[in-house]
Amino acid sequence: HPDDLPNLQCSWESLTRPKEKKTKNGKSRKKSPQNKVNEVEDYYFDTKSKITDVSPSRFQGMPSIMGDFRRASRAAGPVRRLAGMPSESLIAKAFCGIESGEIPSLEDLILPLTSAPSGSILGLPSALISHIVQSSIDRNSEMQQQSLSDYEDHAMQHLEDFVTKYAALADRSLADVSENDSSKLSVNLALGVLSPRQIYHCVKSHQSKMEKTENQKGDINNYIRDCSWLISHMEMRDYFLFDSFRNGPKSYHTKPHKPKHLDVRPEEWLPFPQGLDAFNRWASGQTNLPLVDAGINELISTGYTSNRVRQNMASVLSKDLKLDWRLGAEWFQFCLSDHCVAANYGNWAYFSGVGGDPKNRHFRTISQAWRYDSEGKFVRKWNKKFDSLKLKDDYRHHSERYEVALRPWDFYDDWGTPIVDPMTQLTWQDKERFTQFGMISL
Repeated sequence: HPDDLPNLQCSWESLTRPKEKKTKNGKSRKKSPQNKVNEVEDYYFDTKSKITDVSPSRFQGMPSIMGDFRRASRAAGPVRRLAGMPSESLIAKAFCGIESGEIPSLEDLILPLTSAPSGSILGLPSALISHIVQSSIDRNSEMQQQSLSDYEDHAMQHLEDFVTKYAALADRSLADVSENDSSKLSVNLALGVLSPRQIYHCVKSHQSKMEKTENQKGDINNYIRDCSWLISHMEMRDYFLFDSFRNGPKSYHTKPHKPKHLDVRPEEWLPFPQGLDAFNRWASGQTNLPLVDAGINELISTGYTSNRVRQNMASVLSKDLKLDWRLGAEWFQFCLSDHCVAANYGNWAYFSGVGGDPKNRHFRTISQAWRYDSEGKFVRKWNKKFDSLKLKDDYRHHSERYEVALRPWDFYDDWGTPIVDPMTQLTWQDKERFTQFGMISL
C-alpha cells in the first residue's frame, strides 16, 4: 500500500542499501560490523486521511531501479491483511437508484475512431482494426455466458487452482504458455477482479500449508521457493504502478526517465511518417520473422501473448526498426485484454531502454525462438503461412522441421524477405554455429 512506503529519499535509501552509510563527502560506503546502528526509522504516514496521496511529489524519493525498489518495499513493512467486504454505509447513498441508461457496445465506442476523416487508427488499415474489434466481440460473447455475479468466485478458484497445482512447475520463459505455464491472472488484475494482495496471501497460505505437510522427498523448500515467483511478479507490478505515479504525464514522453547508468538510448526515434510502412508490417504480423508475427497474430486473435513474446516484439520495434516505443505501447493498449496503463507503458519503456534502469536489452528473435520454442509449435500454431506455402523442391524431404520454423525464408519460395537482416536476430554463438554448420538447431 502506498501509505506503507517511505516518504523521504533518505528513508528509501536506508531501506534499499541498509549496509551502507554516507561519508562526509556524500558518497556511500559499506558499514563495518562494529559500526552497525539501528536501521529502523520512524516514517510519517497519514493514517487519519481517507485519501491516499499518489501525486508525483509523493514518490520523488522512490528508487528508479526496480531491484532497489523491491528491496526497499520488502523492508518497509509486511503486506497488509485482506480487507473485509465494505459495508453499505461506505457506499455513497447519493448514487443509489441512478439509472445507468444504455451502455454502449464495443462497436459504438470504436465507431468515432473508425469513421474519422483519416479513417484509421495509428495509420493502420481499417480492415485490421475491424478484425481486432470483431475478435474482441467474439471473446466477450463467450464471456457473457458466464454470470457476472460469479466472476470473482471463478477468478479466486482459478487463482487457488494455479497456486496449488501448477505454479511451482510452470515454465514461464516459454513462448507458448497455454499449458498452465502462465498464471493468466493479468486480466483479473487489470479489471480489479483480483488484487495483488489476494494473490500474495493465497501464495503465502499455500506455502504455510506445505511447510506443515510432511514431505518424504525432502524437496519442500524447493517447492516453496518455486512458487514464490508470483509474489515477485506482484512486486514488479507495484514498481511500474508507483513509478507511473511518480512520473505522471512524463510516463508518455519519449524519455520518461533520466538514465541511471550509461545512456544507451537513440538520440532520435525514426519519424513516424518515415516509419509508417515498417510499423504497419510489425502491427499486422507481416515482418516475416516467425516469432514476432506469431506473437502479433496471437495478440490480435486472443488479446494476449506471453511475456517472452511481448519482449521480443518490443525489441524488434524499438531496437531494430528504431520506431518510437510509444507506438508499440499504444498498439498493445488497443489489443490487450489485460491492459494496465502502468504495466504496459512501464514495460515498454523498460525494454526499449528509456526506463529508470536503461540496459541494452536487444533480443535476438531467431535465437530466442530456438531457445523458447525449439520445436516450432508456437510459431506454427499462430502463423498459417506454414500450412499454406509449399517447401522448395530441394527441401520437400527436409528432416529438420525445427530449422524450417527458425528460418522459413530459406525453405519456402513465397515466404517473403524478413523486415530486418536475419543475421542480426542471432546471438554471436548461434551466428558462429550457423556459419560453420549451416544450421541453428544443433
